[in-house]
Amino acid sequence: MSHLCTGMGIFRRIFGQHGQSAGDLGYFGLGTWWLSAFSSAERQHLETAFAAGGARSLTKGQKPSTFPTAAALLVTLASQLSEKPEDRHLAARVLSKAEERALAENDLIGLHFVYQETIRLQYKWREAFPDALNLAFAACHKQMQYATEAAEALHEAFPGRPLPAHFGFQRSASILEQRKAYEQALEICRRAKKQGWAGNWTWRMQRIQKKIRERGYPVVSMSSSGISLV
Repeated sequence: MSHLCTGMGIFRRIFGQHGQSAGDLGYFGLGTWWLSAFSSAERQHLETAFAAGGARSLTKGQKPSTFPTAAALLVTLASQLSEKPEDRHLAARVLSKAEERALAENDLIGLHFVYQETIRLQYKWREAFPDALNLAFAACHKQMQYATEAAEALHEAFPGRPLPAHFGFQRSASILEQRKAYEQALEICRRAKKQGWAGNWTWRMQRIQKKIRERGYPVVSMSSSGISLV
């Protein structure tokens, strides 16, 4: 089966016929989740945020969705909730559902962008919330875990085009370098460059290698699932 789960047959098999509820949420079988996951006030706030981005209503209309997958829809919704710290918990809830659907549908491109938006959201608010940096770093690990498969899916979807930037590799390398975990940061840069993700990886590696040579920092071990030192 192709990596790209853009065909609608899988949605019908998993979630039944479209049209049971209205709008993009109904099209992807997300109506029940929408009603159970958010209060009435939260739903209104999410609708307003989504509409502000120029998109059509989440819950009205019966036309086919312009989004290729449920994950793509939910990532777009979450991206509209990144400007205010009080919306962080709502965006995180939306992204959790997006991850669930992307995994269920083998939507590797969608999953790649779920983790990218999670990294962007949590890193942005790292100074405001004590858990945000750790959550961003954990999302980096998840995105890197699927990097090879995501690259294959992107090449299949967009033949001849170079890979885009990879937030997971970029941000985790920066965080590790800031924590003086230079060997780990260097290895991440090597992986990203080998896989072909866009970025100034050669320059990054040269900078890190220079720090290792000139400053003689010891290797600092990091936990595999977060930012805490081992």
